[in-house]
Amino acid sequence: MARQKKNAKSKETSAAAPQPSRTQKAKQKTKPTNAAERPKTSPDLFSDHHTTRMASALPIWEAGNILTQRKHLPWDNDPDGKLYYARDIGDGQGAIHFWVTENLEDEHPATLAGAAALAVIDTFDIRAACMHLIYAAHAAQLERPWEQELIIDDRQIEAYLGLKKRTDKNRREKLALIEELVKQPCKITTFISLPTQGRVKGFTVEEGRLWHIMGTRYHYQQDLFGNKELTGMTFIVKPGLWARYFLNEEGKRDRTAYHQLGNLPQTLLESVMSLWQHREGAARLIVWLLFKAQFNRQDPLNVQTLMEVAYGNQKIQQAKQSSEFRKKLASTWDEDLLTLHDRGWSIQFDLETYPLELQPPGFGRDEVQRPRGFFDRLLAAKLWITPAEDWQTEAISAAKLEEREESGSTIVIEDQRLTGQQVKLLRQAKKWSQRKLSQLSGMSQGLISLIENEERSISPENEQVLRQLFEQEM
Repeated sequence: MARQKKNAKSKETSAAAPQPSRTQKAKQKTKPTNAAERPKTSPDLFSDHHTTRMASALPIWEAGNILTQRKHLPWDNDPDGKLYYARDIGDGQGAIHFWVTENLEDEHPATLAGAAALAVIDTFDIRAACMHLIYAAHAAQLERPWEQELIIDDRQIEAYLGLKKRTDKNRREKLALIEELVKQPCKITTFISLPTQGRVKGFTVEEGRLWHIMGTRYHYQQDLFGNKELTGMTFIVKPGLWARYFLNEEGKRDRTAYHQLGNLPQTLLESVMSLWQHREGAARLIVWLLFKAQFNRQDPLNVQTLMEVAYGNQKIQQAKQSSEFRKKLASTWDEDLLTLHDRGWSIQFDLETYPLELQPPGFGRDEVQRPRGFFDRLLAAKLWITPAEDWQTEAISAAKLEEREESGSTIVIEDQRLTGQQVKLLRQAKKWSQRKLSQLSGMSQGLISLIENEERSISPENEQVLRQLFEQEM
């Protein structure tokens, strides 16, 4: 099925694809240089803010899941016998498929089957998801990322990941870790078939890399005795063809593509880097929630879904069969929720399905003993987990104001439900007080305050009024 879909529109996609650059035609290059000869890198991500914009389309989200959840995802064999992971889109009208490869050189590498593919998936490090997110943020800086390259060096990566603070690794060990994390996201290839959505017609993106390492430069320093020591590395990375369809600002205006951006806080990268080993479930959840919270913050999350992300379905089934394992998994879940809370995530329980007696100690439950039949009730429970408001506000407001300054136009409200956070940011961009918005909209100031604090939903009638106000020229 995957290959049939791929062949259906391969001619159309190939014709639209840009011609390979000189660096694409050549094999991946490695080049030794002196430390003083470092090439100019892409602008730093967090120079002005603690958060930055990043590509947040579905291919980026699912690739992050692959790097964090690994074999816990439902991998299967495609018609060619290659191991792949698929996600349906639009009730099965479209799909996105992923494969893995060991080949880091060719633009369209051979993908792997069976044990060879599983061996690659086994090597994926949760910390590589951080590198994947860093690529997504750097790609968002580019005007035409499907044609351009991003250049990033070890010093930037160290700063992004908080590795400068690490004293348990020497310089050589840090560089070896950085090089491995840089490579892993580049071992994933994807094929995308997207159905018509709204005013954007459906399209197909032929199978290709998510990220392609075009070259690596090794920087050496020579000591007094003439010995060379590796002191740094610079990586040249090119986003795949997916960026033409999901990170295309001009295409979004023409309604031929999307320009989907989210927020990446530096504290999230540092959290994953510090939690990945001793709180693996929490680290997986953080990466998954980064995207989920930006797609939908209104609807509650199901505990079983979150546990499958954090621990895999196999452990949940094992817990259903063993009372001892059941208690252990529930305790791990409680501890991971507390970890998220300590890292700035807001956690709100749906009291109807997630009463005090089921909540973790420190949130609601006082008794050490859990009630009879607690595990099935826990799996069915619901809650809201939302990121810290400070980095959400900072990233969104900075992005909106920057767009207004560059274009001189009004802020465009996406074709989705308006959230309280968006209302607040749009009001601030207009330099209106809540009182001024109340006067213009006919809504009470108290209601506006409740909406902005996500304590009251927005009725369809009020949403229409607000949209009309915000879309007016200033």
